Amino acid sequence: MFRRLRGIPLLGCLLGSIGCHSQPPVPPPIQKGDYGAIIRYLQTRIPREMARDNVAGLSIALVNGQELIWARGFGLADKDLGVPVTPNTAFRAGGISKLLTATAALQLVEQQHLALDAPIQQTLREFYVRSRFHSDQAEADRAITLRRLLSHQSGLPSEHLRDLRSTYAMGQMPMRVSGVWLSSLPGSQVAYSNLGYALVGAAIERSSGKSFEAQLQSSLLTPLRMNQSSFLGTGAQMSYRAHGYEDGKASTDPQVRDLAAGGLWTSPKDLSRYVRMLFAKGTYKGSQILGSASIDAMFTQQNTGNALDFDCQMGLGWFLAPCGDEPIGPGVRTYQHSGGGDDFVAQLTLLPDQQLAVVIMANDSNAEDMVVSLTTDSLRLMLQAQTGKPVCADDCQAPSHGLKLRHVPAAVDRKRLAGFYATAWGVFRIRDEHARLSGELAGYDFQLLRDEQGWLRAQKKILGFWRKDLGELGRVQLDVLTVQGRQMLTARSHGQRIAIGERIEPPPLSAAWANTVGTYQVLSSHEPDAPLSGISVRQEDGFLVIRGQLHGEPLTDYILLPIDNAHAVLAGNGYGLGDTVSRQVNGLSASGYSFKRTHSPHTPLNL
Repeated sequence: MFRRLRGIPLLGCLLGSIGCHSQPPVPPPIQKGDYGAIIRYLQTRIPREMARDNVAGLSIALVNGQELIWARGFGLADKDLGVPVTPNTAFRAGGISKLLTATAALQLVEQQHLALDAPIQQTLREFYVRSRFHSDQAEADRAITLRRLLSHQSGLPSEHLRDLRSTYAMGQMPMRVSGVWLSSLPGSQVAYSNLGYALVGAAIERSSGKSFEAQLQSSLLTPLRMNQSSFLGTGAQMSYRAHGYEDGKASTDPQVRDLAAGGLWTSPKDLSRYVRMLFAKGTYKGSQILGSASIDAMFTQQNTGNALDFDCQMGLGWFLAPCGDEPIGPGVRTYQHSGGGDDFVAQLTLLPDQQLAVVIMANDSNAEDMVVSLTTDSLRLMLQAQTGKPVCADDCQAPSHGLKLRHVPAAVDRKRLAGFYATAWGVFRIRDEHARLSGELAGYDFQLLRDEQGWLRAQKKILGFWRKDLGELGRVQLDVLTVQGRQMLTARSHGQRIAIGERIEPPPLSAAWANTVGTYQVLSSHEPDAPLSGISVRQEDGFLVIRGQLHGEPLTDYILLPIDNAHAVLAGNGYGLGDTVSRQVNGLSASGYSFKRTHSPHTPLNL
């Protein structure tokens, strides 16, 4: 909840700058088996793009079956000391950590210390939830299983923000978050949850009798000879770890509380060993690390039948489809996971049928777009080297970024679509005004037109001319569908449909919630790197709109929907949505924080 206005999938080019980056150099023709040509091309391309985007350091590994084709470091792990990136430099892996956590949990399932479909409360007895979806609260507790935690279907909130940068023991987490309100009905949809994986880490500790780091080292990292990998510490503590940079500036490299969700330090070279183990059905250097049945379970879709997930397929830990990102090629199965934060970016993508994989990690937030495009292009070239045939997402034709035909939606269409839509990136406002349909998200506005296929497309006029390229926003096709009685704003990108928002109607506001309008500051928080310093609540067009603040910087707007006089939720479904906000005697509480009112419309400001 309360995320920054950055890193928005499908909207990155528009929100980041006018237009996208220049095109990379044209790759050479790749003959069958000629991986050397790929390496030479990447050795030229990567330094150019790093210089263009002001990226400090980057490391890459290419895998073909049981062979590490290439591992190479570029740039600097520490700019102040001039330490270069080598193939053994470790980076923060972010969300890729979840793949190792899921693997460790499945090892314990094989040993019958954990069970995929048993309530997690059997292992974490002090943990319980509160639910507005169940009349029987014990039934809600039983619905939180290891399978649902690993596949992000537990219904738990995405984050528990209070003490996010603390170093207290992982085993304390279940007690600290007990009583948390569910954000969605368990098993009904995929909603990415770092909190869920923090509980998986606690379950691994409890069932193994070892600390999380000790268990991961003994069961996974050491057998795979991942010698630069661990879940402990910061970059300043190990000489082979890269220092992180946010927009080119050195970051503070904070501690990570939820180690199981995002605390892994590793290198692409080390992760290549993990990938080769998966390709070998669980064996590495003659040792059986994980059973083949467990690997099959990781790569089996867990969210079949979830209408709200559309074309997004989720395994145990792994995303089994691009989920709106550009695919490698027609009919090419792709499993992937990314990782990121303010100062590191990582991507691990594998092609299970061809046994090809690319792992890229960088120590700068500026590298996000570059890492994605490098991963996609590298895999296409490797696939070409394997088959001898060129590979493209569609038909290898240059993409058309503009509209061939532009139709202003008809009046009845505009009336149907106009409204407020709750998205994971804030309030998406669609308005019918001046015989046009306009959209606004995160402070950026554009016109919505119908394309020749009947989809909505975003366009913007500058100096009287239609811009032909609004980045990803201009390319995706939008429309509103009714699913399970909910009006969902969907996007079709690269032939895949995904949900990006839900239309919300203005609710009746009780006097109690209407009186929450005002500004609030975090109460009794001594966190040096707290993700929130305050919130504000205002009324807009019949809605309560809540906005987070971080040291004076406004975060994203969300719609606040009262459930009863004491509780409201962040409207919509997806990352950070559905989270509960509670009224207190002198303020509000959310995600473990208490907020004290500092100003309301009924009291004068102290100027």
